[in-house]
Amino acid sequence: MQREEKKELNRKKIITAAKTLFLTKGIYATNVRDISKKSGISYVTMYKYFSDKNELVNLVCQELIDEAMANAYSKLNNDTLTFFEKLQQINFEAEFKQKYGPKVWVDFCSYTNNNPELTSYIEKKVNDSWLMIIRVGRKDKFIQASASDEQICNFLSLVLKLDHKEFKENIDAYWELFWYGLAGKEGHIKNK
Repeated sequence: MQREEKKELNRKKIITAAKTLFLTKGIYATNVRDISKKSGISYVTMYKYFSDKNELVNLVCQELIDEAMANAYSKLNNDTLTFFEKLQQINFEAEFKQKYGPKVWVDFCSYTNNNPELTSYIEKKVNDSWLMIIRVGRKDKFIQASASDEQICNFLSLVLKLDHKEFKENIDAYWELFWYGLAGKEGHIKNK
């Protein structure tokens, strides 16, 4: 095996071990020695690949975010579903909790909320996903607003900056307001 291939293989072993441990033990409960042992790569050698544990956590978090986005995009591209059915199937939090457990969700949220680099990465991915949703909504002839995709994204960003607890408690009302405006669902149907 060539040197570069071995380096890449070792790097992947370390990332895989870190991901497994972060998802089972938690980010804060996992240390670099745990990752070294699980990966079979010596503790000292690991530092040739990664400067510290935080670099590994960032990589794993970005990988998980990318996986969630790819899953959402595949649902959005499912032409057998209506636009609303597509949206109803996208729930990052519920899917993450179901796959990895609620404790891991809290652990990852706590870490990402205190990490400006990851927060910025997530915001970009969320904005990209809103653009994708809007484009699919337009393609499916559900979104017919004259507002640009960017204006709709800006509006959604403002809504999502509301107090998280209050937003979650009233999510149905906010979604109805977003999709049907002030006239509401009934007013929207009557005007057609």
